[in-house]
Amino acid sequence: MKYDLSINTLLTIIFAFSSAVLVVILQRRTERLKIVENQLSDKKYKMYSELLYIFFDVSMSEKTGENISQQDLMKRLIAIKRDMYLYAPDEIFRGFTKWLLDLNSHDNPTKQFKDYYELIKLIRKDMGNRATKLSLDDFMLFYMQSREEYEKFKSQNGW
Repeated sequence: MKYDLSINTLLTIIFAFSSAVLVVILQRRTERLKIVENQLSDKKYKMYSELLYIFFDVSMSEKTGENISQQDLMKRLIAIKRDMYLYAPDEIFRGFTKWLLDLNSHDNPTKQFKDYYELIKLIRKDMGNRATKLSLDDFMLFYMQSREEYEKFKSQNGW
């Protein structure tokens, strides 16, 4: 048997093989990147959910009389801070820091609601609701569940 391979045929075979190898490598990298993105999304979802749970747990404890211990609250906030540092985009990291700082501010204790609202808006955008149109009024009505209570709150706090 005589094999008569021209240089063009040989180069075509080498090029086709190299292209196939490159496609496989790119597909694997894309798959790995997708896996990492999904893991990051899961971590963010858990972190954002816990942040929301804390806010509502504290609010519910005031309404039901079942207080959350300061120690438990601090543990939960520290866990969120740790995860926030690793997983959150810069805007959310800064919004979270602003909210925490305003929690300790005695100048305007109701400002925390506005900061929390802004933080929730950023989180909603990061989780895929990029065109969110929720207003502060929407947020506060959802939170307070009473238009009258909210109107009273606004007038008492100069909003």
